[in-house]
Amino acid sequence: MPTILWAALILFLSSGAMPNMPKLWWEELISPDKIGHLVVYGILSLTMIYGVQKKNGQVSKVNMIWILSISIIYGILMEIMQYCFFPNRYFEIFDIIANIIGSISAPFVFRKLIFKKS
Repeated sequence: MPTILWAALILFLSSGAMPNMPKLWWEELISPDKIGHLVVYGILSLTMIYGVQKKNGQVSKVNMIWILSISIIYGILMEIMQYCFFPNRYFEIFDIIANIIGSISAPFVFRKLIFKKS
């Protein structure tokens, strides 16, 4: 349930009515917006990892591949949705890259949290 709620929040934030003008490419590499993407998609992956771990007791490599695939695909689809359905929003490749990095970094954060806990 936390994953579904988090994904719905991402959908809500991605479809906002606020205009979002694209910046020059070098301004986009490190910006608060990209850090936001990293964190949001990292949390999406973390909630899925936590759910699978809670249900199965551990997260297999196959489950991890599924989790990362879902998180990455969701991030790409949110950018496509912004391009197709919201005139004040833009498709940005750097957002997709930040989404992917956030999704992939989540298992490392989860592992650190688990080992720190035990």
